[in-house]
Order: sequence, then structure tokens, then C-alpha cells
Amino acid sequence: MKPVIAIIAMAALVAVRLARLAIGTIGLDYELGMVCAIIGAASLVLFRFTWFIRIGAFMALISLWRWPWFAALLFAAPRVVLMIPGLLATVLAKWRHPRPLWRGAHTT
Repeated sequence: MKPVIAIIAMAALVAVRLARLAIGTIGLDYELGMVCAIIGAASLVLFRFTWFIRIGAFMALISLWRWPWFAALLFAAPRVVLMIPGLLATVLAKWRHPRPLWRGAHTT
């Protein structure tokens, strides 16, 4: 049973990534032109650099499919949703507990 669940999960992950590639390429083509779409797809396939495709998917979901920006961000870059609470906690911790100003012994 566990191998079947693992195969289904892997197939779902592959499907989501291929959908993101297709949507991102369409978005880059629609917003920035065919050259940027080819560069974005090539950068993902050759160098595993995903930012171009993620930005293209975000633009396509907002402009072509009229998704709300938060849902488009969740599809295009799902890890960002997990990073936001940590970034907010870091900012609040630095604000609440600033680093002390150390003064040397020679200053008065």
C-alpha cells in the first residue's frame, strides 16, 4: 500500500510541475514575448532555474485566468506562504529586541 501512495504522490508532483511549466511558458509568452518564454523554459530545463517560470505562471494566472493574486502566488510559489511567518517573526523579534549598542571603554 505504501508504494502505491508514493507513486501517486510522485505522479501528482510531476503533474503540478509540468502544469506550472506550461502555464509559466504561456504567461511569459503573453506578457513578455516568445523569446522570454523560450529563455524561461530553457532555464528551467537546462539549469533548474525556476524563477522565470514561477513569475510567468503568476502573471498568466492573474492576467489570463483572472485568479486572485494570493491563489496565483500559492500555485506559482507555494514555499513563499511557508516563509512569510518566519520573516514576520524575524522582523518582529528584531523590533522588540534590538541589538545592544556596545561602547568601548575609551568612550565617555
